Amino acid sequence: MSASRILAAWWRTRRALSASAEALAHGRARRWAALQPALARTPALAAYAGGALERFPVTDIADLRSDYGAWNSLGLSDPDLRALADSAEAGGAAAADGLSAGWSTGSSGAARGLFVTTPAERAEYIGQSLARLLPARALLRRQRIALNLSAGNALYSDVNRGRITFRHIPLAAPLDETDAALEAFAPTILIAPPHRLLALAGAGVRPSALRHLFCGSEPISATERAFIADRLGLSPRAIYQATEGFLGAECAAGRLHLNDHVLEIELEPVPGTPGFRPIITDLMRTSQPIVRLRGDDYLEPDPHACPCGFAGRVIRPVEGRVGDLWLGAAGTVTPPQIVAAVEGVLGATHRWQAVGERAHAMLRVAPECPLPMAEAAARALAACAARPVTVSADLPPWSGPKRRKVVWADG
Repeated sequence: MSASRILAAWWRTRRALSASAEALAHGRARRWAALQPALARTPALAAYAGGALERFPVTDIADLRSDYGAWNSLGLSDPDLRALADSAEAGGAAAADGLSAGWSTGSSGAARGLFVTTPAERAEYIGQSLARLLPARALLRRQRIALNLSAGNALYSDVNRGRITFRHIPLAAPLDETDAALEAFAPTILIAPPHRLLALAGAGVRPSALRHLFCGSEPISATERAFIADRLGLSPRAIYQATEGFLGAECAAGRLHLNDHVLEIELEPVPGTPGFRPIITDLMRTSQPIVRLRGDDYLEPDPHACPCGFAGRVIRPVEGRVGDLWLGAAGTVTPPQIVAAVEGVLGATHRWQAVGERAHAMLRVAPECPLPMAEAAARALAACAARPVTVSADLPPWSGPKRRKVVWADG
């Protein structure tokens, strides 16, 4: 991967952070025009290439995942791409031309999410990330970045050089092994899912050299954020990323901005709620174009101005999926409402999962959660969701790379 490409992406992003909303819109229009040749080489999009964005169809993620061969501009078939991703997951090298593929965190089965990247796209991602997440002065110092994620991939390993060193620590490793690995590597930057940060904080693990803390791959609540900050001495900043792209990140002021400098994100209203779901167009990806792809995250705009100066739209922290909205005669209940009701009682130290159906709901808690506290949380949830709630103290430790605290189980 070219260091000059990373630096160019970093510089473009830093400039965008001080641009006006109008300037960002002009930049998106230029990038959309430049993307058309790649769209003309992509079977699923070729018939629309050269047209305005609104003329392209909105596509659900399941349709893209049913045939990755139709959604790349490289002439690769679905079996070719799946084999490349499987090889990467097993520790194989990238293809001879530097092309890399991988599977998304927590996905499994025939419909799991696959991403494809070229060296140039990986350089763009790294440059954007460094510019969005770290102050410029941080790049003058050596940085050791620990990724406590389910799997490593070429997005990071390509830049193990110079002032930046990445180390992947498997999420499946026991907590004591993770503690030992962090102690040996002494990261200055740690990226992990919230549930692992909670476990590290609860166990008293606090890497001594840590200067920056980030979380991703699953929602984090305000209660959890405060607990982690108290124990680790740093408040985790959220990275909003999916297989479909690097969608946003929290600024230094703690506000979650969409990456409006390189993405065209349309907000589709979710009936019965104040929120939206994203329709994503990545203006920088050419090997696997993402155009008007409907995501499942439930987003709520944050109307308050941000002092950081970036004109990218601000949204509230993502706390759930559209597919996990609770429906009922009294109206729709959103994941943020459910999280607030339960954690207003349980706080951040007790594992829980709320499973809703139209007529009733169940609050599952860890066996060690005191029953009176769980029952109080169930009453708060019942008042919020307008349906009876039963308690079950049978929630096992989170076993997958992604946890789901709010679930809708009524088809």
